[in-house]
Amino acid sequence: MTEVVFVCDEGAGVGLGHRRRCEAVAYELALLGIDSVIVPSMQGIVAAPVVVVDSYRARADDRRWIVPDHVVAIDDLDRDLAVDIVVLPAPAAICARHSKAKVVLAGASYSLVDPMLRALDVSQDFEAAGRSARVVVTMGAADHEGVGQIIARRCAERCPDAAVQLVVGPWGDQSTPPGVQPVWCDVGLGDLLAQADVVVTAAGVTLLESLTLGRPTIAVATAANQVANIDAVRAAGAAWAESAVSACDAVAALLADPAARSRLSQRGRALIDGRGAQRVAASVAKLCTTRSAVGT
Repeated sequence: MTEVVFVCDEGAGVGLGHRRRCEAVAYELALLGIDSVIVPSMQGIVAAPVVVVDSYRARADDRRWIVPDHVVAIDDLDRDLAVDIVVLPAPAAICARHSKAKVVLAGASYSLVDPMLRALDVSQDFEAAGRSARVVVTMGAADHEGVGQIIARRCAERCPDAAVQLVVGPWGDQSTPPGVQPVWCDVGLGDLLAQADVVVTAAGVTLLESLTLGRPTIAVATAANQVANIDAVRAAGAAWAESAVSACDAVAALLADPAARSRLSQRGRALIDGRGAQRVAASVAKLCTTRSAVGT
């Protein structure tokens, strides 16, 4: 029997971040012997022992569309939700504003990234002779305005000796600027990020993944709810915050400053340790245990 159903937003306008977070927790639940499934939001009534909702479009405490024993919300919108557990995975999140949830898991310790990132090799020598510096630009799977294209083009012009790679999302602008290598990927960027000297990213899940891997990272806000994330990682010294216009100059500065890259790498890993999904899964598993105990 499937104990946990994840309900998440996905597609044009929202990208893949919600699904990636759900996949991370589902992976950890599987290690605990708990079966789960992920379904898209707004597809009718969902009934399950435990329902985990990661959605901007639907509220996790709206019982008109979910029929659960327990409800968990993964939320970025600072909504005070009447659920069993609310997970606030942004590094800047605080518990004080959430009074209706029975349990609040907030902040960098609960940032949800792919657990497999911890197994990737990031020890290679980026200063090795004969190797071009690698810059990865990713503005999300739904970058329909082409912000990534603008940044990647400017980076290629500003840093002609660097290999600039642009992640082209399935619901975004599909064009590729001259001198830029396109990368199509919809199943996670871990391997690509692990090879980067500098990562330029929107301030969503990929930002947290880049920090987990200790990549020198430049964060660019592409949505209002990303500003708090950027403020938090900048305050921790874990990433630089730039605009789409200034990001290419920041890339050039980082490529020329190994000491700055080293500081960002160390502080990024210290802030996001990659075990947030494990911690959240442990709390969700307790709900499954509670239900089993009640059932007996």
